[in-house]
Amino acid sequence: MLDFGKFLLVLYLIIVTLLYFAQRKMLYFPTVNSPTVNSPTAQQHEIAFHVNGQTIQAWQINAGTSHALLYFGGNAEDVAVNMEPFRLLFPHHTVYLINYRGYGASTGSPSEQALTQDALAIYDQLASDYQTISVMGRSLGSGVAVNLSAVRTIKKMILVTPFDSILNVAQDIYWMFPLSFLLKDKFESWRKVEDINADSLLIIAEQDEVIAPKYGHNLANYFATKPKLKVIVGAGHNNIAEFSAYQQALAEFMQ
Repeated sequence: MLDFGKFLLVLYLIIVTLLYFAQRKMLYFPTVNSPTVNSPTAQQHEIAFHVNGQTIQAWQINAGTSHALLYFGGNAEDVAVNMEPFRLLFPHHTVYLINYRGYGASTGSPSEQALTQDALAIYDQLASDYQTISVMGRSLGSGVAVNLSAVRTIKKMILVTPFDSILNVAQDIYWMFPLSFLLKDKFESWRKVEDINADSLLIIAEQDEVIAPKYGHNLANYFATKPKLKVIVGAGHNNIAEFSAYQQALAEFMQ
C-alpha cells in the first residue's frame, strides 16, 4: 500500500510539472495565416503594427471613419472570418482585427503580458488618428479588452463570452491541482473592471460549454458602473456569432 501511495504521489508531481511547462500550449491555439483573406473576393486591408520588437498582423475594415474599434478574438479564432460581418455591423467604425503574437502572420509567442502590452501599444499608435476608440474582446480576448479599457480612454467596450478570470475557469476543471501557484497567465479581469469608465456590454452564450455563463455574470458584479448584459438564448461558445440576436445586440450597441 505504501509503495502504491508513493507511485500516486510521483505520478501527481509529474502531471503538475507537465501542466506547468505546457500550460501556454493548452491556453493558446495559434491560427495560421487565413486562407479566407487570400481569396480574390476577400476585402483585404492587411496592415502591420510594429510593437515591442514584434510585427503584429491586423486586418482593417471600413477605413476612413473617425471612430475605431479594436477586436481581440478567442484563443483559436481566425479573426479574419469577421471581416464581412463586421463591415456590415459597424459601418461607422474603422475596425482592426488583431492577430495576437504567434497567430496568423504575427511574430513572437503569446502570453498574457505580451498580449496586453501589444494592445496598449497598438492603441497608442492609433489614438491620434481617431476621435474615439472602442474595443471588443471575445473569450480570451475579453481579458485583453478589459486590461486595455482599464488603463486607456475607451468609448465603448464589448465583451463576448467573457470570464471573471482564466484562473477561476481552469480551477473548476483542474480542481485537484494548485493552479493559483502554477498558472502564469491568470487574466484576472474581475480585478480591473472597476476602473473602466467605458459604456460596456457583456454578451453571454446561454449554453456556453467552454466558459460557463456564471463567469460572465460574476464579472458583471465587479463593475463600478453596471454594464449592459445580453444573454443569447440557445447559443453556445463557438456558434454565438450565428444568432441574429447577437448580431442585433452588436449593431445597436455600436450605433
